[in-house]
Amino acid sequence: MLHIQSYIGAPRVYLDAKSPLHTDCIIAYLPRGFGHTLWNALRRLILWYDYGASITWFALSGVSHEYSVLDGIDCSVFDILLRLKQLRFSLAWIQGNEVYLQGKISWLGEFKASDLILPAGVTLLSDDCVLCTITDPKVSYQYTIRVEKWSWYYTIEYLEAREKEKESQDVDFILIDNDFRVVDTITYRVDEVLDDLAWSSKDKLTISLYVKYPTISAKDILSFAWEVLASYGKLFIYEDAYLDKSMFVDYQSLDDRFHHYQSEEPIKVMPIDALSLTERTRNALIKNDILYVEDLVKKKKNELLTMKWVGRKAVDEINVALSSIGKSLLV
Repeated sequence: MLHIQSYIGAPRVYLDAKSPLHTDCIIAYLPRGFGHTLWNALRRLILWYDYGASITWFALSGVSHEYSVLDGIDCSVFDILLRLKQLRFSLAWIQGNEVYLQGKISWLGEFKASDLILPAGVTLLSDDCVLCTITDPKVSYQYTIRVEKWSWYYTIEYLEAREKEKESQDVDFILIDNDFRVVDTITYRVDEVLDDLAWSSKDKLTISLYVKYPTISAKDILSFAWEVLASYGKLFIYEDAYLDKSMFVDYQSLDDRFHHYQSEEPIKVMPIDALSLTERTRNALIKNDILYVEDLVKKKKNELLTMKWVGRKAVDEINVALSSIGKSLLV
């Protein structure tokens, strides 16, 4: 980690379960700007590489297409397909990317998702639902279902091309276009925090993760995304490259408490970056050679207004930022 963490404190991660479907991941604190940087990479990984597995292949004895009518069952094959399409599974403990489920529909009453025979290592993530209702106790149908995990979305055209490439000997099966999403949405917020003691500005990153099913672990999803991100980052670490070790600090050596500066006049070394200002106002001050808070508190309001890129709105913002650390412009 960058040595700046020695001044803003060791970053800590907190998981706050707001509801079974909503978890906030809070990272406090990061160097200024890092919150947005990490979030952009993390969002793409979580939304693209989904954690779930879905049904993409279905076969039922005596059925050749999705519009077939089933004797002794209250719905069509098409209705069953639509319900199967909504199911999500976990193949966390399965070798490979796919598994086949086999069983029989042969009793009177409702046949639910929980009635599917799942091999060891396969877990139903989605809520239980009725797949069909059997109205004739004499009927019996053998089913075979393929569950697989991947990312994004499988179209019918892709699945057909893949089956053709495999030269599959299976007949009378139905392909199901499907996605693998278990994450409903993900949002974020970066709060710029001013540390009055360390005289530095830092980021507090809050990631709000909304999942589709309560059985999904937010911790598993976040751990997977961070692991992928770390593995790609290691590709750019070359053995023969020079690294200035003085710029780094070991995470284990960081203190939870913030470093306290003991300067008698801290504003002399306090940069403008430490103030809670918008990028536009901060850049305007820097362009006018106001680099430290000491330089700023020596200015009058009218003096600032004569500067290029500094308007009344910027001056009001500066007054608020200075008052938060007990300082003000000259009167």
